[in-house]
Amino acid sequence: MNKIDYRERARKIIELSEAFSQKLMGKVKVQKSSNLSCEEEELLDSLRNAFNEWKSKEIYFQFVSEPDLVDLAIYEIEASKIKYTYFLKKAREKGLSLK
Repeated sequence: MNKIDYRERARKIIELSEAFSQKLMGKVKVQKSSNLSCEEEELLDSLRNAFNEWKSKEIYFQFVSEPDLVDLAIYEIEASKIKYTYFLKKAREKGLSLK
């Protein structure tokens, strides 16, 4: 029976997530929010919240040690990353960006 190294698996996911995050955030341009509509502000808030959620899930992962909780943390990191990517894509489609 193969033993799954949860820490190693999760460490690789976090490394990839960090690289992905840096790549995406590096492409986001600065825009002043004074001339944004309410809908656009809401979209940018959702993008910020999704990013913060993603990072908090990574922090949670650092504190769990039971295999089931490690699995949960990994799935939550992946779900948060997908959510963030979705809002980033929507923001780019509207020509929006973050500071």
